[in-house]
Amino acid sequence: MSVFAKSNPERDTAVMLGDPKKAILVTVIPFLISTAIGQINMLADVAWCSVLGSEIVSAVQSVNPLYWVVFDVGLGIGLGCNVIIAHRIGFGDREGAKRIISQGIVLSIVIALAIAPMLFLLIAPMLSFMGAPELTDLSTQYLTPVLAFNVFQVLSPTLSGFLRGEGASNKSNYALVAGTLVNIVLDPVLMFGLNMGVTGAGLATAMSGVVSVLIMLYFYLSKRTTIPLTFKGYRFDRKDTTEILYLGLPKMAEMFLMDTLDAFNRTFLIACGGVDAITLFSVPFRLVILVAMIPNAFAMALTPVASANIGAGKPENSAYAFRLCMKYALAIAGTLVVAFLVFAPYLLMLFTTSESMMALKPELEVILRITIFMAPMMSITMVCNSMLQSMKKPMVSLVITTFRTVFTTIAFAALSGTSVALMCVGMVAVGIVSAALAIILTRGYIKKLIGRKTASVS
Repeated sequence: MSVFAKSNPERDTAVMLGDPKKAILVTVIPFLISTAIGQINMLADVAWCSVLGSEIVSAVQSVNPLYWVVFDVGLGIGLGCNVIIAHRIGFGDREGAKRIISQGIVLSIVIALAIAPMLFLLIAPMLSFMGAPELTDLSTQYLTPVLAFNVFQVLSPTLSGFLRGEGASNKSNYALVAGTLVNIVLDPVLMFGLNMGVTGAGLATAMSGVVSVLIMLYFYLSKRTTIPLTFKGYRFDRKDTTEILYLGLPKMAEMFLMDTLDAFNRTFLIACGGVDAITLFSVPFRLVILVAMIPNAFAMALTPVASANIGAGKPENSAYAFRLCMKYALAIAGTLVVAFLVFAPYLLMLFTTSESMMALKPELEVILRITIFMAPMMSITMVCNSMLQSMKKPMVSLVITTFRTVFTTIAFAALSGTSVALMCVGMVAVGIVSAALAIILTRGYIKKLIGRKTASVS
């Protein structure tokens, strides 16, 4: 199979540094597959858990913030390494790119081992704080196997970031697809066949990460990548690690902030409508994220292309790639908004198979038709944040995310005495303002980047 073929370093580099439009269109499909796989992986657990009833769905969704803390560590390190590897390839420093891989893996493992016990101890206090202590046992059953294999949950997005940085997104996708298929197959086998219930859902999620990591390590260890993975002569490099953390920590902080405030938001949801309010919000929002996956694929494709061109001294190509991704992302998101408004009842059928979920369907439809308007706003923000990361402006991206998440929580708090639907209206209003802020800031930094090149040439 072509996926097992050795990478052609010159071809991968030429794609990233060539025509920006061709580079984006060539790489966006692998990123689209990757994004879709991630969402399908999450939806699989929700769909199978919905068969067991709304209480199980609420239990799984309640501890999602803790699950994402694990994943976000790898995401932050992987994104930081992605940008650095692409920059160094564009600059011609492949030895420097190779060092980043070994430093990134060690950093991921150390942090993963440190956070697992802390997150486990946070399950009960977090649910008590939310006002849903009755979900503690079910939530613990789901998250325990995930935390037991958390090194793999962290390494999966980290290794994926390495591969994308060198242009080998197809290999990353192959591993993620395999992991997702394992999750989809194991969910019913473990949950119902072996009568493990919600614990089986957590174990299936954990195993999907293990499979993905083993496949990506195979690509590296069998020398099927452009930049090799080697620990020969490894020494801790403070400069490389600092650069990874400079780009990765703001992304981790973004995600941690979102996860923390997500827990607060669930508190306000429960205050508004009990534990069922979590399901009323989470299921439609999962579908909204599914809509945003296509624009997000363009954002993900933008990062290595823009980073490599900036590293090669071609910021005008990066700016063109940004405009192109924004145009495609908004066109696709707008089209899908219309489709979701029309077909909302049918899109919810998969999640309303049990009697308790069927009773929630009318409210779910209303909330889905409101929250779908977040898709274009999310698209704008994701593309802008990718460009900011490529320009090594992670703190600006953090400011945008902080603004959106903090004011969303404020809106939830202010509207918690009304209804879940009105709380979602507040979220959409905040999304509009934060998207406008993202465009203004990103365009300003692009202008400065091109201006510096013009000044240096003259």
